[in-house]
Order: sequence, then C-alpha cells, then structure tokens
Amino acid sequence: MTPGREGPYDGLVAAAVDRLGRNVVACLNTGYKMRDEKKMLVTYGHDGPWELDDPADENRFTMEAWGAQMELRAIQRRNREATIKIRAAGRPKGKPS
Repeated sequence: MTPGREGPYDGLVAAAVDRLGRNVVACLNTGYKMRDEKKMLVTYGHDGPWELDDPADENRFTMEAWGAQMELRAIQRRNREATIKIRAAGRPKGKPS
C-alpha cells in the first residue's frame, strides 16, 4: 500500500463518540459519513454498531457528540484561566518559576 493512501475498510472503531471529533459537527459528520457509505461504526459502551437511521441511536449519538463539545469548551476555559493566573504571577506560560 502506498503511504498516505487509504485502503479498503469496513468501518470505524473508537473508544467513544468523543474520540471521533472534538465538537458536534465533527462527530456527526463522521457518523453520517459512515452511515451514508454503509460502513460500520462502533464505540465502547454502545451495544453493537451505531444505527443512525434509528431515532434512539441517532439521539444518543448526538448527545454524546454534544458532550465532546462541552468537554472541549471546559478544557479551553481551564487553559485560559491557567494562562491568566500564570501571567498574574509574573511567569511566562510554560516556563518554570
């Protein structure tokens, strides 16, 4: 196989929906791409492959994708707050005291 080129595959396996993307759009794009291409999508904690044509699975998938976005926002907020605190202490970000 040529480096940088995808070969044939049957689906995608991830530890969780939040590993498919860092926000709702990225997760849903990946999920619907797998559905539209008739590929299998499996994550830990979900019984069997995701079936995004099923309203219950689609709603659960969307809520887990939303959780990924909320997690990203929390990380960004903590990083901003840490930067403010470090600068207030007179230390450049990432430098030892």
